[in-house]
Amino acid sequence: MSPLLVFLSGAAALVYEVIWVRAFGNVFGNTVHSASLVLAVFMLGLGAGAWAAGIVADRRWAGDRASSLRAYGFVELAVGALGLLVSALLPRLGDLSAAISSYAWDPDVGYRLTTASHLARYGIAVLLLFPVTFLMGATLTLMIRHRVGGDLRSAGWRIGLLYGFNTAGAAAGCFLTYHLLVPALGLSGAQRLAGLLNLASGGMALGLAASPRAAAAPSPVAGGRPPGLAPSRNRCLPFAAVALFLSGFVAMGMEILWFRHLSSLLGSYRAVLTLILTVFLSGTWLGSLAGGSLHRRFGRPASFYMLAQALFVAAALEGLASADLAGVLEAQRAASAAYLDASPGRRDLLALGSSLVPILREVGLPSLLLGATFPLANGLVQDSEGTVGRRAGLLFFADTAGAVLGSLVTGFLLLPGPGMQGGAGILALLATLGLVPLYLADRASPPLARSRRAATAAFATAVLLSGGAVLSWSALSRDHVVAGTLPAPRRGERRITMGEGVTDVIAVTEMPDGMRTLVTNGHYMSGTSWLSQRYMRAMAHLPLLSTDAPERALVIGFGTGITAHAATLHPSIRRVEVVDTSTQVLRHASYFAADNGGVLGDPRVVVYVDDARHRLRMAAPDTYDMITLEPPPISFAGVAALYSREFYALARGRLRPGGHLTQWLPAYQTHRNVALSMVRAFVDVFPGAVLLSGTMSELILMGGKDGRPLIDPARAEARLEAAPGVRADLARVSLGTVSEIVGMFVGSGETLRAAARSSRPVTDDDPIPEYAVASRLSDHEIPGEVFDLSGVRAWCPRCFEDGSPAPGLEALPTYLAILGRLYDHPAFRRHSWPYPRPGEEGGVPVPLDAETLKRVAASPYLKSVIREAIRAGR
Repeated sequence: MSPLLVFLSGAAALVYEVIWVRAFGNVFGNTVHSASLVLAVFMLGLGAGAWAAGIVADRRWAGDRASSLRAYGFVELAVGALGLLVSALLPRLGDLSAAISSYAWDPDVGYRLTTASHLARYGIAVLLLFPVTFLMGATLTLMIRHRVGGDLRSAGWRIGLLYGFNTAGAAAGCFLTYHLLVPALGLSGAQRLAGLLNLASGGMALGLAASPRAAAAPSPVAGGRPPGLAPSRNRCLPFAAVALFLSGFVAMGMEILWFRHLSSLLGSYRAVLTLILTVFLSGTWLGSLAGGSLHRRFGRPASFYMLAQALFVAAALEGLASADLAGVLEAQRAASAAYLDASPGRRDLLALGSSLVPILREVGLPSLLLGATFPLANGLVQDSEGTVGRRAGLLFFADTAGAVLGSLVTGFLLLPGPGMQGGAGILALLATLGLVPLYLADRASPPLARSRRAATAAFATAVLLSGGAVLSWSALSRDHVVAGTLPAPRRGERRITMGEGVTDVIAVTEMPDGMRTLVTNGHYMSGTSWLSQRYMRAMAHLPLLSTDAPERALVIGFGTGITAHAATLHPSIRRVEVVDTSTQVLRHASYFAADNGGVLGDPRVVVYVDDARHRLRMAAPDTYDMITLEPPPISFAGVAALYSREFYALARGRLRPGGHLTQWLPAYQTHRNVALSMVRAFVDVFPGAVLLSGTMSELILMGGKDGRPLIDPARAEARLEAAPGVRADLARVSLGTVSEIVGMFVGSGETLRAAARSSRPVTDDDPIPEYAVASRLSDHEIPGEVFDLSGVRAWCPRCFEDGSPAPGLEALPTYLAILGRLYDHPAFRRHSWPYPRPGEEGGVPVPLDAETLKRVAASPYLKSVIREAIRAGR
C-alpha cells in the first residue's frame, strides 16, 4: 500500500508544480526568471521539509512504530488544504506584483525590473509556496522512516522503491495535467483534483496507521546490524551529501538546458515541455528502481554511483551533440502522410510520437542514470536504525539544495553567459568533480562494507569515461549546438548572424533579393518581405488612423521592429513603448534597420524588457491610445495569456477613451474550434470588433474601447493628407488608398459574435490554445463563419451612399469580391504542414474575367496574393 500512497502524493505534487509555474507566469511574467524562481522555491521547500521530518520521525519512531505513517496521513491532509489555498490566492496576486515592482534604466536594452522588484517577488513566492512545499517534502521521508524500519540491509532497495513510485506518480501527474486534467477541468479544477489526491492518500494512511500491522516495522535481515548497535556517527554521510548536492545541481541545470534545446528543435509547445518533464521523471523513476535493485543484489553503492554518474555525463553530452533540427524535420515530413490520413485520436499520438523520439534520445538514458543516485547514496549511509529518517532527509535536502542552486545558476548565469554548449560543458565538469566525494565516501565506510580494489577500479573507469566525454565535447566547434537548432538555409539564403540569450536562440538570414528573416528557437518568426510588412504595418496604422490625435502607443512583441516603426510615423505620436521579454531580439534590431528605420534610436521609443501583462498592470488606467500585439505562435506555451478574456479586459482598461487595440490572429496555426474560442474571448471584451485580413490568412482583430471601430473615408483621407509619411508607408505595402484599407475587411462584430457564440472563450483558467497543438505536424482549417464581406458597412458605413460606393471608392466592391472568392474557397482556409492535403496542391481557383483582370492589374497586392494562392494552394 505504501507505494500507492506515495504515487498519489507525487501525482498531486506535479499537478501543483506544473500549474503553479504557469500561474506565477501570469502574475510575475512568463519569463525564464519567473520559472526558475518558482522551481527554486518549490525544490527548497521539498528539501527542507524532508530533512526536518526525518529528524522528528526518528525521535518518535522508537516509541511508536506507527507514528511516521500517522504523521504522513496528517501531513498529506494539510498539503491538500494548503494546496487549495495557494490555488485560490495565486490568480489574485497580479496587482500586488505590479505594486511592488519598479524599473531601472539599462543603457544596453532599456528599462528592466529592479533587483528590489525581483527580491520582493521572491519573498512573495517563498511566503506562498514554502509552507506547502515544506509539507510535501516531509511526506517522502516519513514514509521512508516507516517502510525501512530496521531492515538496513535493504534500505537502498526500499528507499529506491518509494522514491521511484513517488516519481512515477509525478510523471503521471505531469502527463495527465496536459492531456486530460486542464483540458477537461481547467487550471482550477485540476488543482482541486490534486487536493483530492492528497486527501485520499492522507486518509488511507491514517486508516493503515490505525491497524495493528502498522506497529510491526520491518526487522533486520540476516547479516544486518541489530538495532541500536550501529555507530552514532557515519563518516560517509558528509561525502555522500556533497556528491548528491553536485548531482542535484547538475540534474536541474541539465533539465533547464534540455528544455531550452528541445523547445528549439521541436517548438515551445506545451505538449513538448510536458513530454520533456514526463520523460525526465519516468527515467528518474526507473533509475531509482534500478539503483535500489543493484544495491540489494550486489552492495557496493559507491562504485555503482560513480559509474552511473560517468555514464550520465557521456550520455547527456552525446545526446546534445547528435541532435539537429534537420533530422527532426525530416522525420516529421516522413510522418506527414500518415498524419493527414489518421483519425483525430491517432493524429494526437503521431504528433506526440514525432516529439517523443528525439526527447527519449536526448533525455531518456541520462535521466535514468540520475535516478539511481538517491537510493545508492542511501545505501552508502543507512547503517543505523535510529537515524534512517534524518539521513534520508539530509540526503534529499542536499539533492534539492543542489537543484535550487543549479536552476538559478543555469537560468541566470549559464544561459546568458556561455550558453547551452558552454553551460553543458561546465555541468559535465561538475558531475566529473562529483566522483571525488563518492570515492572518499567509499574509503570512509566501514571495512566490511567495501571492496577498496573494486571502488578504485570504478573510480578510475568513471574518471576516464567522464573525462573523455568532456574532452570530446570541448573539441566541438564553438557554435555546434546552436547551429543544430536552426533550420537548414533555403535556396540562396545565407545566415548573417546567430546568437543565444536567456530565452531564445536567434538567427538572422538574408535571401538574394535582400529580404531578411528573424529566426527564433528554430521558428521563422518574422521577415521583411513586403507581404509580411503589409500586415505588420497595418497593425499600427489602422488603429492610429482611427483615433483622434493619438499620442501614446504600446507595441507588444518587437520582432523586426516594423510595427513599432509604423507607429512612429504618425506626427501626433509622442511616445511609443515597446515591451518584449527577449533582449536578444532587441539586440538584433539593427539587422533590420533598412526596414524599421532604426526605430530603437528614436527618442520617442521607450523599451521595457518585461512581460506584457505585467507591464500593463504597472501602467495607469487610460494610458494608451493604441495597443497592438503580435505574440509568438499561438500554440506555444504561455502565449495563451495574451489571448485570454482577462488579458483583453486588462488591456481595455489601459486604453484611453477613443483608443483601439489590434491583435494578430493567425487562425491557420490551430484548430478551427480553438480559433473560434480566441475570437469569443476578444468579442466578449470588444463586442463591436472587426476582423481584417492584413495579408491573406494573417488576420487582425481590432477593437475599440468606446464601442465599434469605424473608419470614415473622408476623415481617413484627410489624415493621410496631413501625414505624408504615413501615406507613403502604406503605399509601400499596397494600402495607400482608402479602398485598399477598407478592402482588408473580413467580418463584423455581429458576424464574429454569431460565429463564436457556442464556443467557450479562452480564459486564464482555460488556456485552450496551449492544449490543442502538440507539434509542427498540422492540418488546420480557418473557420469560414468569421468571413462575411457583405458586412463591410458595419466598419465603414460612409463607404456607400444609397447602396452604391461613395465617390473615390468605386473599385471597392470588385476588390472585395475578388478577395471574397479566395476566402470562400476551402483550399484557402485549409493549412497543412509540411505538405498540403492530397488533391489541394493545385491552388485556389479564381475566375479571371475582364473586370477581375483589370482590378488585379491595378493592385500589387491582388497580383501577389492571387499568384501566391494559386502556387501554394492557399
